Order: sequence, then C-alpha cells, then structure tokens
Amino acid sequence: MSVRTRLTQTLAIDGLPVAAALALAVVFFSLASPFFLTQENISNLLTQSLFVIILAAGMTFVLIVGGFDLSVGAATGLSAATTMLVLMNGGALPLGILAGIATGMAFGIINGFFIAVMEINAFIVTLATLSIGAGALQVLTTGTQLTGVSLPAFAWLTKGSILGIPTGVVITLVIVAALEWVLLFTTFGRTIFAVGTNPRAAFLAGTPVRRLTFSVYLLSGTIAGLAGVLLASHLNSVQPGLGQGYELSAIAAAVLGGVSLAGGRGSVWRAVIGALFLATMAQGLQLIGVDPLWFSIVTGASIVIAVAFDRAVQQWVIKQLAAATTKRQIFDDSDASASVSADAPTTSATRSSVRNTK
Repeated sequence: MSVRTRLTQTLAIDGLPVAAALALAVVFFSLASPFFLTQENISNLLTQSLFVIILAAGMTFVLIVGGFDLSVGAATGLSAATTMLVLMNGGALPLGILAGIATGMAFGIINGFFIAVMEINAFIVTLATLSIGAGALQVLTTGTQLTGVSLPAFAWLTKGSILGIPTGVVITLVIVAALEWVLLFTTFGRTIFAVGTNPRAAFLAGTPVRRLTFSVYLLSGTIAGLAGVLLASHLNSVQPGLGQGYELSAIAAAVLGGVSLAGGRGSVWRAVIGALFLATMAQGLQLIGVDPLWFSIVTGASIVIAVAFDRAVQQWVIKQLAAATTKRQIFDDSDASASVSADAPTTSATRSSVRNTK
C-alpha cells in the first residue's frame, strides 16, 4: 500500500484533525507550563468542560438532522434556576431535578413545534427562545439570590466521587455513551442521518421527517435541562446571565469534532473531543498568562479554521478516491483487453488444427 493511499485512508477518518490538534495542544501547554499536567489542573479542566460536553452531545443530533439550536445556553441557565428555586423552597431533590429537566424539555417542545410543525426557520425560532429564556432568568434572579442549598446529595452530583472518579465526570460519560449508542445503533439514530443527508428522499421513503425533527429538538432541550441541573449542583448558585455563550461553545465543539453544519455527518464522541480541545485551550492560555478575553477570539478562529480545514481535507480525499477508482477502472479495462488478445491466437490455432484434420 502506497504512502498516499494510507494518508488518504487516515484523513478520511472524521474527527482525526481535532484529535491531533488536542494532542498537540496538550504537548505544547505541558512544555509551556509545569502546572498543566497536575492532577488538580486536569480535574478542573474536566469539571469545567462537562457542561459544554453534554450540550455538544445534544447539539450533535440537531446538527446531523440539518437543524440549529441557539437556545441551549439559555435553557441550561433557566433549568439551573428552576432547580435551585424548588430546592430553596423545601422541595425534595428528585423534584428539583425533575423541575430542571422539565424546563429544558419545555424549550425542546417549543422549538420542535415551531420548527418541525410550523416550519419556521430554526435560526429564528431558537434565537427567540434564547431571548425568552435569558429574559426569564433575569426576572427570576432580580431581587432574589438563588444560592445556599445545603443538600449533600445535591452537591454530590458533581462534587462527589465514584471509585475515585468525580461523579460529574461519571454522569457525563454515561450521558455521552448513551447518546452515542442511540445515534449509531438504533433506527432513530440511523434515520437522523438519512434526514440530514436528504430530507426529501427520506420523506419519500416513508420517514416521518416532522416527527423526527421534533424529537431531536426535544432531546436537545432535555439534555440542556440535565446540564442545568448539574451546573446548579456545581455552582450552588444561579446568577443573571448563567449559561450565556454555552450555545456557541457547544456548536463550536461539534463543528471542531467534524459534525457537518450541512447535516448528515458526525458523531457524539467527535463533539466531545472538540469540547475537550476548547477546554484545553482555555485552561492552557490561562496558565501561560494570556488574558481570558482572548478565548472568544480563539474559539471563533478555531471554528473558521476547523471548517475550512475539514472541507479542504474532504475535497482532497474525494479527489484521491476518484483518481484511484479511475486508475483501477483503466487497469481492469487493460486486463480485459489483454485477455481477449491472449485468447485470439489460441482460437486461430484451434481453427487451423480443425482444417488440417479435415
């Protein structure tokens, strides 16, 4: 196998570029700062990235189906607020968790109805629900300090440990694994890819496109609600503006992981790698003394570079595969011609032999 063929097969693996970028970032920051690979810093990095990882996992479904969800950040913040309100007013922990998840589900139902049923542009709908959620959070937190829940079980959701692993990490791993399994090994997941690739063809094939689209937005909202519950547990407080910017980080993580904005391509684990890359860049830049305000610039530049690089790699891979297919076809035609030429003398000799016999 030639080097070019191996390179083509390697680059054809989705998510490889961001995985390589993550490895390079880890090496660079490890050399630039002696504190980067410490246990405390790695623990902080993972904890800070949990919420973006969860949101990016849910965003992956929306992007693959060809949609867009700008409301997940606001849904996360408002879900955290409703969870805190229930617990602060004496509600049981399961009730507080259900309240947070239900808040996220409400976002998903509203988005799904107007996008899938009413067929309104996803950007417009989710931008509107983002504004509604952010406004509702402002109303809830104005004059009311949402903090001070003293429930050990609530704090344990993100600050406890299971076999030495932080519970927040364990919960996140379970959510990510479950979503990846749904995406890759269920009819629902396979149908999402079909709709994202060609919704018209999927509809003609009998796929309930509207119902599927509604389900995807409902799933995204539910995941945002879960992220809100965990965020409230981690912070034990809710402030105005909580969750702001998480939607862009989730989209950036998914895109960096190779999830196509055009739909039809992607996976949850690639989005997770993208989220880890963003968290690594943020933590690393902070450790080497770069102003945190530059992180938004790095995030935006990363999205543009990732999309451009991914497109360039895909075009190159397609070109190489097309060239290999053409070359193989030429060789097959040459073999067929050679076979015919080789058979011709044998036929002539046989006919001559038959004449001599006669």
